[in-house]
Amino acid sequence: MTSNDGTATRITDHSGTAEQLLRVLENFADEFLRRGVPVHLNQVINEGQNINGKKIGQEPERFVEEHLIWPSLEAFGYEYWPQPYYYPRWDRLTPDFGVQNFECGFDCTVFGEVKVPNNFDEAKRNIYQYLNSDRDEPAIAFATDGVKWRIFARPAKEQYETIASVDLSDAFALLPLRYKEQESYDAFQTRQLMGDVDMLRKIVIETKANQLL
Repeated sequence: MTSNDGTATRITDHSGTAEQLLRVLENFADEFLRRGVPVHLNQVINEGQNINGKKIGQEPERFVEEHLIWPSLEAFGYEYWPQPYYYPRWDRLTPDFGVQNFECGFDCTVFGEVKVPNNFDEAKRNIYQYLNSDRDEPAIAFATDGVKWRIFARPAKEQYETIASVDLSDAFALLPLRYKEQESYDAFQTRQLMGDVDMLRKIVIETKANQLL
């Protein structure tokens, strides 16, 4: 497919999910500006720093959940609730969110672990701990720091495997241009760098999970 200016265009360039997620990323970036700390966004995204709660005036993980994770889950089609108390299986550990509207066709546990950007490996470690602790029923698990996403599926009493993985690092790297050099920020380029985010949509993950579970 070719756009009006002759450049090659992928089907995913027109994805409604990608467009919604782009708005989420841009709003997340703009929240740093609204709080008077736009430079801190670049420090986090391009210099590998952790979000500083004193700078943003909020606990970092709550900030990321409110302005990045929850809107992203909504863009992918999930209905979530934070800190689901109904997960009693993991030695007093509670996942950061559960998913209410996932169609397994049978009983399955669907949950996720959230960390702040640059801490994706910690999110994965937490998920591994959950998945290895209770193996009696099927589970779908999300690990994310908002920049990287990975979704695991684990049949009952079996090993888990990755069914989707997306890295938005290249797209995030452009977001500081919204305040540093707004005339050079290119939303279309940012959306292209997001890759195939449709693979995180609820209907896609449900299909993959049901095939595996």
